[in-house]
Amino acid sequence: MAPFLYHTYRKRHFLFLFSVFILSQSLPPMALTNPLSPPSSCTKGPGPVIPVTPLLSFLVRVQETALQTYGKSNFDPKHYVDLSLKSNLSTTVEAFDKHPKTENGSVSVKDFEGFIGKYFNDAGDDVVYAEPVDFVPEPHGFLPKVESPEVRGWALEVHALWKNFSRKVSSSVLHDPELHTLLPLPRPVIIPGSRFTEVYYWDSYWVIRGLLASKMYETAKAIVTNLIFMLDTYGHVLNGARAYYTNRR
Repeated sequence: MAPFLYHTYRKRHFLFLFSVFILSQSLPPMALTNPLSPPSSCTKGPGPVIPVTPLLSFLVRVQETALQTYGKSNFDPKHYVDLSLKSNLSTTVEAFDKHPKTENGSVSVKDFEGFIGKYFNDAGDDVVYAEPVDFVPEPHGFLPKVESPEVRGWALEVHALWKNFSRKVSSSVLHDPELHTLLPLPRPVIIPGSRFTEVYYWDSYWVIRGLLASKMYETAKAIVTNLIFMLDTYGHVLNGARAYYTNRR
C-alpha cells in the first residue's frame, strides 16, 4: 500500500482524506523519510546554509545518549529533538556532562530519566490549544453538491475535526525561542496530530484546501501567513516548523 493511503487511516491524517474527498483527486505516492536525515540531492538548492542552533546540537547529544541507554527498541529519535528547556542551555549542558557514561555512551536509566524530567518540558508542551475563530458546526453552503445524508453526515464529522487539531505556539516559544526547536510561528496552525505537533509544508496545501471547503477563511489565511513568515525568515518554506528542518526544502 502506498504510504499516503496508509496514513489516511490514521487519525492524524484524517483531514487529508477529507480534502481528497472534497476535491475528487488522488494524492501522488509519497516516500517516507526520516525528518532528521540530511537532505537528499533532489532537495538541495541554492541559498545560504543556516547554522545549527546550540540547542539542537545539544539535543542531538541527548538523543544519542538515549539511543545507547534504551536501545533501538525503546527509542524515538524525534522525541528528544522536540524537547524544550526549563532553564538556560548552559546550566542544562553542565548538568548533562556531570552524568558518568559508559564506554558506549549510555547512562543509567534512572539518572537519564531524572535528568530529562528536571531540565526539560515534555515534547509537545510548546504548543497549546487554539479555538478556531471561524469554525461553525455546519457552514452555510457546505458541500452543496453532496446530497446523500450519510455522506454529508460523515463529511460534517470530519469537518468537526478541525477543532481537534487547531494549535498555536506557546508564549514561551515567542518570548524565549532559544529554549525550543519549535519555530515561533505568528499565527495559529493545524497540526497533523499524535507526536507531530509542528506544521509541515506538504500538509499545509491539503489542509488549506479543506479549510476553504469548510468556509474557514481566517484559519486558512493564518496558515498562509505562517508560510510567508518562514519565507521571509529563512528564504524558503521549510519542510516542517522545527529548527532541524531549516536546511531542508
